[in-house]
Amino acid sequence: LDPNSSYYRANKMHDIKKMVLFCALGFRSALATKTLKDMGFKNVAHVEGGFDALKNIGFKLVNKEKK
Repeated sequence: LDPNSSYYRANKMHDIKKMVLFCALGFRSALATKTLKDMGFKNVAHVEGGFDALKNIGFKLVNKEKK
């Protein structure tokens, strides 16, 4: 997202309809969501309570690792 980064791609992220961020407990994703909003992204949200909250409500987890 940093335009000075070698990974930056102009107009790539603004094409996404909605970004939902999560981390283990929700603190880092909340900070990242605020930062993205401060950068001008409008369709950004985070999962309050993080990954643990997703597991606790029965969110289906899929492991797509190749064996």
